[in-house]
Amino acid sequence: MAKTVKLDDELIDVLTREAELMSRSLAGQVRHWVRIGMSIERSSDFDQSRVAAALDARIGPDDLSAAEQESFVEGILGAARRGTDEQDRFFAKRRERGLGAGLRDGKLVEHGEKAATG
Repeated sequence: MAKTVKLDDELIDVLTREAELMSRSLAGQVRHWVRIGMSIERSSDFDQSRVAAALDARIGPDDLSAAEQESFVEGILGAARRGTDEQDRFFAKRRERGLGAGLRDGKLVEHGEKAATG
């Protein structure tokens, strides 16, 4: 029985590009990567608990195997993209005070400033 799964747009874009490059359907690309992931996790050279320990700074990333280090880097990048609740609160306070900058319509603007058109 088929199931529906929500995936973020960024992952769908990556899946779509890879599927096209490899002449696979989107579902075929997902299946392919799931099989690879399962094989890696079952490998004697990969232990997800060690990756989690490195992400929690209980062991150093240099103590990980090459496969584990790749997963560690993905974990770090994912955490950086998401940010933390503490960061969200920090930037919300700055916005309340009218401080900070960001992107609006692809242009760098100070908080409260309208993006230049043109």
